[in-house]
Amino acid sequence: MSNTGETLINAIVSNNYLMAINNCPGVPAQMSRAVYGKTQDDSGAGTAIENNRDMQKNINIALGFSGANSETAVWHFMIGPPVHHFVVIPWYQHTAPHGRVYTVFMAYENRYSVGGYVQHTPPAPTAVKGYRTVWSVTDLAQMFSDLLTSATAWQTYFGAVGAAQANKITYWKYKVTSLDSAVANVNKYR
Repeated sequence: MSNTGETLINAIVSNNYLMAINNCPGVPAQMSRAVYGKTQDDSGAGTAIENNRDMQKNINIALGFSGANSETAVWHFMIGPPVHHFVVIPWYQHTAPHGRVYTVFMAYENRYSVGGYVQHTPPAPTAVKGYRTVWSVTDLAQMFSDLLTSATAWQTYFGAVGAAQANKITYWKYKVTSLDSAVANVNKYR
């Protein structure tokens, strides 16, 4: 049987090297290297989402995934100011509720590692706004909207790291790859 999105997420969470990443710019660099077998390039200026009349449309575009049910990708998001990086991994859930879902991974410079985020270790965010294996498109769209419109969203989604108000989210979508290849690469990643 082919690998599933759950298999990929479990492989990432089980990889001690990925869980040890403790700086936010390292998350997209190392996660992309783990999933693809080599670091991906943030070529160009990226695509921006800002709090304006096109915000919701641009969030919807950002969350669109053209991959098949047996494919995934790594997306690098940079938000600020201040600058914070995290990744979103889109995948297809074969169990109820079926459909496209996402997993978010992050670390926060000098505050918590990816493993701390996954384990909800303070000051990482807790409860439903912190790590969870499955984010729906609605959940993730709400997160992006909140980060661009709410003065309290930074700490809600990123933890007890100090208050901030984001004014722009910039993202780079790396290539679509098969789940089989992604899982094999993550399992080899050291």
